[in-house]
Amino acid sequence: MPVFSSNEHLLTNTAGREYRLRLWRPAGAGPDASLPTVLFLDGHWLDETLSCALDVVDTDKIQIASLGYRLAERSILAPWRAHDYTPAGPRGLMSDPRKAEWPCGGADSLMDFLELQVLPLLDQTAKTGPVTLFGHSYAGLFSLYCWIKRPAMFNRFYSASPSLWWYWPQMLALLQERHPGDLLEVGNARPVHMLVGSEERWRPQPAVAGAIREFGVSTIPFAQRFHNALRNSGHPENSLDILPGLAHGPMLHAAAGNALKQFLATTA
Repeated sequence: MPVFSSNEHLLTNTAGREYRLRLWRPAGAGPDASLPTVLFLDGHWLDETLSCALDVVDTDKIQIASLGYRLAERSILAPWRAHDYTPAGPRGLMSDPRKAEWPCGGADSLMDFLELQVLPLLDQTAKTGPVTLFGHSYAGLFSLYCWIKRPAMFNRFYSASPSLWWYWPQMLALLQERHPGDLLEVGNARPVHMLVGSEERWRPQPAVAGAIREFGVSTIPFAQRFHNALRNSGHPENSLDILPGLAHGPMLHAAAGNALKQFLATTA
């Protein structure tokens, strides 16, 4: 098995939020070797999972990066993620539909941050080849939004448990507005892979510690409708996988592992 070395970089976006960019690169890769790369969002929760996954990777022809907040406390990150990973709501609404005090609408700024700071730094320090993007939950919503708005930024998109219930059918409307189905845009034939757990459910209120949660409704129909709209808009290279027995939380790590396996298969 190849040995992967890792290094970290601290970055700050225009809003003053501190991020940690981590890279795992094969120790034997030369400094000029350009390698296909997958960038995982929410690295503050995924780094241990990714480190363990690399223990069984049998190729030195890929590298992995993760971008996460410097902090990992969920109560602090919840409103940050609600803002940073979402576009503006319908009619210019700038608050989260489940919790009005959480602002939304930061997705375009995050795309700028990725394009102007994160991707150049990765290429400068690790000679990235084609870069794949992975996001889960609100970050999964962001992955789809990024595909709609700036598809050429990444070579492939993984969207796990995307929060498509967010002002539904806003994301469907954005897709159909940009891709009405008549012509494929140049540079917008990038593959999109969606992964959803069979036990995932949408609830109109965030979880409250110690409180009994209502049963909620399945998020699978949201994903199925978006997936069908992707196909109908002239973008056939996309997939929707339902992972059995998994709820929203466990999907983060399971989908990351699943996406990494697919990524390895596509770069073999």
